[in-house]
Amino acid sequence: MIIRFLFLFLILGIILFFNLCLGEIVLSPIQVLQTVFPQFFPANSIDIGIIDLFWQIRLPRIFAAFIVGAALAVSGFLLQTLSRNELADPYLTGVSSGAGLAVAIAIILGMNFSLLPIIALSGGLLASILVAGMAHIPGGISITKLLLAGIAISAIASSIITLILINSNTTSSAQGLFLWLAGSIAGKSWDEILPSSIYTSLGIFAAFVMSKAIRLLNLGTQIAASLGLNVAISQWTILFIAAILCGTSVALAGIVGFVGLIGPYLARYLFGNNERILIVVSAIIGGILVLISDLAARTLGQGQELPLSTLLSLFGGPFFLILVLKQRGENI
Repeated sequence: MIIRFLFLFLILGIILFFNLCLGEIVLSPIQVLQTVFPQFFPANSIDIGIIDLFWQIRLPRIFAAFIVGAALAVSGFLLQTLSRNELADPYLTGVSSGAGLAVAIAIILGMNFSLLPIIALSGGLLASILVAGMAHIPGGISITKLLLAGIAISAIASSIITLILINSNTTSSAQGLFLWLAGSIAGKSWDEILPSSIYTSLGIFAAFVMSKAIRLLNLGTQIAASLGLNVAISQWTILFIAAILCGTSVALAGIVGFVGLIGPYLARYLFGNNERILIVVSAIIGGILVLISDLAARTLGQGQELPLSTLLSLFGGPFFLILVLKQRGENI
């Protein structure tokens, strides 16, 4: 276990270093070290432009990527626990689409971008309440109804977003909405990252607090109830936490798919079934996935950035199909 953790942190460190060095402007390892540890280098050896690039553009972008990945992966882990299905993620349950629709409406209405985190959280929470309300049965939430209602809400929200795009009065608003929907963390400032980091930290801490309830729910709702767990309250609380984490991600980076599916699955495969360990590992793996995708987005394009969500879908789509085929084989 310790060796696996060390290997995971080694991969994270390598990816972080590559993200610091590579981009439209390539920084050498020496330039990075000069910027991070200026006390060890003569003052005239440090370029002011490189300092600004490092601290105001590249480092905020890395923080944003990790926050988005961690939030989505832990949200996916919670939803997979709630549904007892490793194929569940924030998009399947409608949480992400609800947050996306709320932000799409806000962008078209010209609302202040500083309000987007609150708007996304509100949209995600509203979608989760609608889905959970439709899936509510005496004694808890029906897993089948939850997934079906989530798919329906996602389809409706996606259709409304498409109509908003088609009927947008201004080209700039439509273009801004399209780019945001494609997923991107380009140009994020520390002011935008701060509230998202707070919401993500609170959400992950709340997931830790619910770890005992998560362990009992993994045994099944009837067994959990017989062991004294209030199943309905626990399910609603987990759904609420997942909505907060997903809404935070959507507000910061737009629609980014498959991280909530891949992160928890790889965490279980590598580290077993300890809930608290899985929460931490899911967050780290999710951060690594988005960091790798963002690095590819800003280095593979010919003079322009590639959509973050598109790159993740190219990898996540086949991964999802493999899981579907694996489950089908198991059921047979």
